[in-house]
Amino acid sequence: MKKLFEWVAQFSADACGGAWMPIERGGSDRLFWRGSGAARGLVAVSYGLEKSENANYAACAGFLRTLGVSVPRVLAHDPEQRFLLLEDAGAEDLWAHREAEWPRRRELYLSALAQAARLHAADPAVAESAGLLQAPFDESLYRWEQEYFRGHFLRAEFSRETAEVLAAQARHLAAGPRVVLHRDFQSQNIMVRGGGVCLIDFQGMRAGRAGYDVASLLYDPYVPMTADERNELAADYARLAGRDDAEVWGEEFRACARQRLMQALGAYGFLGRVKGRTHFLTHIPVAAERLAVLCEDDPAWQPLAEVVREAATI
Repeated sequence: MKKLFEWVAQFSADACGGAWMPIERGGSDRLFWRGSGAARGLVAVSYGLEKSENANYAACAGFLRTLGVSVPRVLAHDPEQRFLLLEDAGAEDLWAHREAEWPRRRELYLSALAQAARLHAADPAVAESAGLLQAPFDESLYRWEQEYFRGHFLRAEFSRETAEVLAAQARHLAAGPRVVLHRDFQSQNIMVRGGGVCLIDFQGMRAGRAGYDVASLLYDPYVPMTADERNELAADYARLAGRDDAEVWGEEFRACARQRLMQALGAYGFLGRVKGRTHFLTHIPVAAERLAVLCEDDPAWQPLAEVVREAATI
């Protein structure tokens, strides 16, 4: 990546004497390097267009900073070469605190939820007019996620009854009010620094239900969390966001949790079985059990619980 580092030197001459170490970040076509020595505090990025949203990172970061949302500063961007130079948000993410005592975890989760509430207060029309949002969560996108789950995790057809329940959930979620979502609001995309948190990987922002982001965080399969802890934090978000519709919020949160876990299971199946990144398959048991428990809470969804548990063992 000599060309990238030569480009970086145009904006930070002192960085020429630094060293760069690769950062492993998920499954996208972006490559990250963290600077050390003279390049300390910098992250250099080279991105592809496998996902067109990658090109939106700098603009999304600028928008979020105007909202007071904590994100890394973009120091330089070359859209033609697809290079980014970012402020280093650090190497410590929320996931690294997954085994901490509850008071410390709660403090960090509250900080993250406060950032989400600030993002969700933004006007989606403003973000949309600026060209910052991906296609919104409408009925077709919710149905696409459900089919992704079916094709790459269940690998079997839905029963007629389950198909009707899923279609009803897609219609219900699509009919509700939309906010600006992070879209991948999970523990490894929330960095811990300076006593608070900083959000990364927000370039896939889109309009949708607030519960989708909250469920993404609180049902994150990468992190252990008790039902009581999850319920407490869901109530905390409602308070931070000024939601005084407890029953409506609870229904939204549960529906979004089912939807998000289906999406995650589809992704684990696709990445693990199609892309050969088999470590993603290790997250299936936790995600599947959490989805099954959610399904058991509603008679209409109970038939799916058994199917999910069976698919997780294959």
